[in-house]
Amino acid sequence: MAKADSQQTIQNEITMTGKGLMLGEPVTLTLKPAPADSGIVFRRVDMAGAPEVKVCQENWADILPRCTSLRNGDTTVSSVEHILSALGGLGVDNATVELDASEPPGLEGSAAPYVENIQAAGLVSQDAPRQFIEVTESFALSAADKQLVLLPAVALEVTFVYAHPQTKPQTATFKITPESYASDIAPARSFCFEDEIEALQTLGIGKGANYDNVVVINAAGESSTPLRFEDEFVRHKILDLIGDLYLAGHLPKAHVLAMRTGHMFHAEFVRALAEAGHLQQAPAQEPIEVMDIYEVLPHRHPMCMVDRVIEYESKKRAVGIKNVTYNEPIFEGHFPTRPVMPGVLQIEALAQLAAWLVLRDIGKEGELGYFRSINKATFRRAVIPGDQLRLEIEVAQLRSRIARIEGRVYVGDELATEAELSIVLASV
Repeated sequence: MAKADSQQTIQNEITMTGKGLMLGEPVTLTLKPAPADSGIVFRRVDMAGAPEVKVCQENWADILPRCTSLRNGDTTVSSVEHILSALGGLGVDNATVELDASEPPGLEGSAAPYVENIQAAGLVSQDAPRQFIEVTESFALSAADKQLVLLPAVALEVTFVYAHPQTKPQTATFKITPESYASDIAPARSFCFEDEIEALQTLGIGKGANYDNVVVINAAGESSTPLRFEDEFVRHKILDLIGDLYLAGHLPKAHVLAMRTGHMFHAEFVRALAEAGHLQQAPAQEPIEVMDIYEVLPHRHPMCMVDRVIEYESKKRAVGIKNVTYNEPIFEGHFPTRPVMPGVLQIEALAQLAAWLVLRDIGKEGELGYFRSINKATFRRAVIPGDQLRLEIEVAQLRSRIARIEGRVYVGDELATEAELSIVLASV
């Protein structure tokens, strides 16, 4: 049984198929468990190297109208609001969403199929506290007739005011729990107005939409199919809002008041929250100590060049520590009267840290990380016994078995060495 104050992931994998609502591409989606503090990550398995896009406000992108999109470099995913809403509404903090197209399946236009599959898969608690957008005072964003406000509260509650000339105004308030989300919000379907259809088609979107997955409203305000709720339109707006707020990586403990808002405004609101310092950072990671490092790396004394990993982000970056001591064998022969650490060993330390990160993320049993190339190596400062090296690496490109790395070595605040490396994973 999952604990309300702990992070959660799904217990078993889920696979769903269908067509994307906006572009109409056939797609298979596989939802997988993920470690604590990893958040929600989309993985494009149809692209070389299966690149990833993490759900965070920095990765929001204005790609397609009438939906929410993410971008990381050349990798994009669109129409993510329904699955994000289901994950957020049910309290799933960490998951990997694998796709073989650029958007998840639209299914029947609501989040209910996602909810039903996640419930069937089950949730499991993780050994990490759940994070929230903490609100200690009101925060608001307004533009013309649109307004979004957060008020301090002990749990998530949403009030939404929806108005359109072709429908009666609808207002609804819900306290969002997994139970209320599943029964009262998730089944509400996407909708559009009949006089919008031609314009949407001109924009090249809505190719996967039909009368089975979108409620169409005519000029008289009549719907193309019986409504699931009398106020289904405002409930779907709440569904979208929850998904868009999850761009922050977690949901607020707040009473959310929304008036006539949509996807673009929601993304602007999350960005404003970040700029105002309201989005918590992930909790500090526990350092990875040397014995754990060398469960991944094959190196042993005297070629162990990483003593500790203090920060890491899967497939993206890592920060390690190397303590330089007088008793290292290299100093017996490398300028023994005035010991200096060879620059090539500093680059070796960067390569070992890079190999550790890549092997732990995508390595297969029996594989090692080998140098493939070194470019633009520059040595700016002598490193001597007693120095502590801060090793910083960033993954510039990750293909199936090759990683291109940008690395820097610091002593205190001084840059000592920098280089571009590439690592190839291969069997022994």
